[in-house]
Amino acid sequence: MTAVTLPLNRTTRVHLPMMPLGLVVALFLPALAAQTPLLNEPHALILTEACVLAIAGLSLNVLLGYAGQISLGQYAFVGVGAFTTGLVTGVPDLRLPWLVGLIASAGAGGVIALLVGLPALRLRGLYLAVVTISVAYAASESLFRVDRIGGGSAGKVVPPPYFGSHALSTSVDALTIGLVLLVLLLQVDVNLVRSRLGRAFRVVKADESVAASFGVDVARYKLTAFVLSGAIAGIAGCLDGTAFGTVTGQSFDYGHALALLVIVVLGGLGSRTGIVIAAFLTSIYPPLLVAIFGDGVRGWDQTVNGMVLILTVAFQPRGFAGAFRDAAEHRRMRAGGAPPLPPTRPNLPDLGRPVGMPAPRRTQPGTPVLEAHGVNVRFGGLQAVDGAGLRVDRGTIVALMGPNGAGKTTMFNAISGALAPDAGSVHFLGEDVSALPPHQRAARGMGRTFQLIGLAKDQSVYENLLIAQHLAAPYGVLSALTTVGSRRWERELRTRADQTLEGLGFGRFRDTPVSRLSHGQQRIVEIGCCLVTSPELVMLDEPSAGMSPAASEDLASTLIDIRDKLDRTVLLIEHNVPLVLGTADELYVMDAGRVIANGEPLDVVQRPEVVRAYLGEVSA
Repeated sequence: MTAVTLPLNRTTRVHLPMMPLGLVVALFLPALAAQTPLLNEPHALILTEACVLAIAGLSLNVLLGYAGQISLGQYAFVGVGAFTTGLVTGVPDLRLPWLVGLIASAGAGGVIALLVGLPALRLRGLYLAVVTISVAYAASESLFRVDRIGGGSAGKVVPPPYFGSHALSTSVDALTIGLVLLVLLLQVDVNLVRSRLGRAFRVVKADESVAASFGVDVARYKLTAFVLSGAIAGIAGCLDGTAFGTVTGQSFDYGHALALLVIVVLGGLGSRTGIVIAAFLTSIYPPLLVAIFGDGVRGWDQTVNGMVLILTVAFQPRGFAGAFRDAAEHRRMRAGGAPPLPPTRPNLPDLGRPVGMPAPRRTQPGTPVLEAHGVNVRFGGLQAVDGAGLRVDRGTIVALMGPNGAGKTTMFNAISGALAPDAGSVHFLGEDVSALPPHQRAARGMGRTFQLIGLAKDQSVYENLLIAQHLAAPYGVLSALTTVGSRRWERELRTRADQTLEGLGFGRFRDTPVSRLSHGQQRIVEIGCCLVTSPELVMLDEPSAGMSPAASEDLASTLIDIRDKLDRTVLLIEHNVPLVLGTADELYVMDAGRVIANGEPLDVVQRPEVVRAYLGEVSA
């Protein structure tokens, strides 16, 4: 659930899992509290409902808070879990043990969520929201009302679980089960966040193009987020059916979907602790209002939830968690002020290829690392790239220049796989990669930066260095959720991230969100993320944009270090002519989608066709 952190030195931490203590509390707290009049059966049922909402909130948080995929019908997955438990364990149905029902509920929720997630590969924003609302409507108004599934107007009866021959039929028993499940799933959430799976979700949320450049298969991880979210929601449904004994279609209507959205937004997207707190508050205050003001306020909780959602979005979009973080940051700034700025001239660490990544094919100096031939890209009636081609030899810096709108970034995207050209071919390290998606090109040793800073800006510098090593930790989803088989890989990733931090001179900014750094500092972090897996080809898109003249001079030295000290090959788009002349071994110039000149930089910039491209026709 949480961890005790023991500082060993500036870059090493040991996390002691606290889940065993959480399980002890979950098992014995209800039994102890039951000895007092505070925890009677109605109160225990309210707290169990809070556990259901907390688990459902964690499921929505995986999808919305971590992966950035909108779902306004998440409570339908909870309903799938509840009715599945009834079908699997019910007396007139399969009569299987409750634990089988729990597993089946998770599986059914995951499968249905997978089907819902398939449109997410093409839909975003409002359109995806409409799809999820439609699913929720179809489930509550149709699927859950089918006699065979929902038991008709009487609903579906869910038998209590048994411990030996003893039926766990009281609300206190259900609360105990709910707390145990909540603790276990909180630990799963902790493992998820610290794994390559959780980091992949967060970079997909930040920018899908950046995620692909780090080797993340965006489509696969979107579907994984839906499946995992649906499975957790199915577990919440199993607990719901177990606690109430009977479930009906009305139990999973829009009111519950709204309450779940309020819980996640109020608690704070991405904050498991805030979501659990919000879930318990949301469950406790409606009966508390009725107890204080009488039955006249019964049913007003949905109106209150709507108002709370509007106010939270308007005044504190990051919820409880964001408010606490802002307060802590304010206290830190008042106490010690901002730390000193990191250097703009980093000493890049010479890191070898990570163990988890296959060694790329090595080419001899003077032989091509990259060759592009006859690349055509058309956007409707606009010919953005028209038969362009270039060659980048190993151990060189090749620059690509041209006026705005010349097609340079489009050419870059076609080379890296961010977009599919209409014609042409791209060969990388002697292999035709024209048909490969960007994450597979990244796996082969093609790294890149972006014109508008390709980082997860809401994450820290250290987290971005871990995200960039996605391909260097080849463990699966189960290892990510349980930490079994992933710890060795994670230690190696963190060691490389620490080494890169030291080289960049950003040690003091380890836990600082990237968005709080200056533009030039963000660019240095981005280059560090590009280099952390030692790609064979480093593609930089306008790295000096927004930098001061002094920082541009430092960048020139950095580029030379990448070529000479790290033995990398560089292809860069750049408008800064002095930077290009001081670093590039060869220069290509594009205009109107075509390569109009290439060769030695000083010679190329003086050619009449290049001058005309930048300055237009010069009258006599």
